[in-house]
Amino acid sequence: MTRGDEMLGDLEVSRGYQQNAAYWERIVRQRLDKFQTEVTDVALLDLVGDPEGVRVLDAGCGEGYFTRELIARGAAHVHGVDTCAELIVAAREHPKSGDSRAEYHHADVADLPLPDASVDVVVANRLPHGIADPARRFVEFRRVLQPAGRLIVLSMHPCFYAARTDREGIGFASTIDDYFGVRTVQQRFHVAGLTSPAESFQQFYSLEEHIGMITAAGFAVTNLREPRPSAEQRQSDTFWATNFTRPLFMLLECAPMVAR
Repeated sequence: MTRGDEMLGDLEVSRGYQQNAAYWERIVRQRLDKFQTEVTDVALLDLVGDPEGVRVLDAGCGEGYFTRELIARGAAHVHGVDTCAELIVAAREHPKSGDSRAEYHHADVADLPLPDASVDVVVANRLPHGIADPARRFVEFRRVLQPAGRLIVLSMHPCFYAARTDREGIGFASTIDDYFGVRTVQQRFHVAGLTSPAESFQQFYSLEEHIGMITAAGFAVTNLREPRPSAEQRQSDTFWATNFTRPLFMLLECAPMVAR
């Protein structure tokens, strides 16, 4: 369900992720989410490029799969941060958790336990806008990035994303006032025939507000992509005809602006 609403509290959002932790651990580790494995990870890894020798913050790391992938590709050190304690435990206990080059923190990305200018790249991989003041996270990302670093943000598309029931019906359900206000998407997830045990809550802002949070924190947007299945994928797999009827993702590359 998509609706205009008051901003959600941190606890309401965190509760949904806590209740769904085991579900997402299974989905990710069994590689059941085609959106992730065939679209978003491909685009994200392409934009990250070769991480050899790079220090990375994996903001909203979940059960740690992207941290492990970066370590496997040669990253010097990756800090995985997530507010869900259950997912951090799962990340630390994974048999390929990333050796000493991976460090997992149970913390808020808006209050990072990292020193200033301590990482080369910040990756925010489908990190939901579900906190009372989402702009705080970008201020923290700017703080921990070294001056020549990069911020890479993969998000659900602020212009087109809606709950599954709205996408399957008449289309985007929000009014123009909802779009320029705050939209709450409340839904259970359905992946590979498996339904999440609890509803999740995500909040969305207009494209103007979304980009504004990033630039106000001291970043310039240097690249914008909209990850999507290729024509070949859509022709060979009927899944996409039903499940990708509008742009669902937005991928941004940003650079810290130099103070004048």
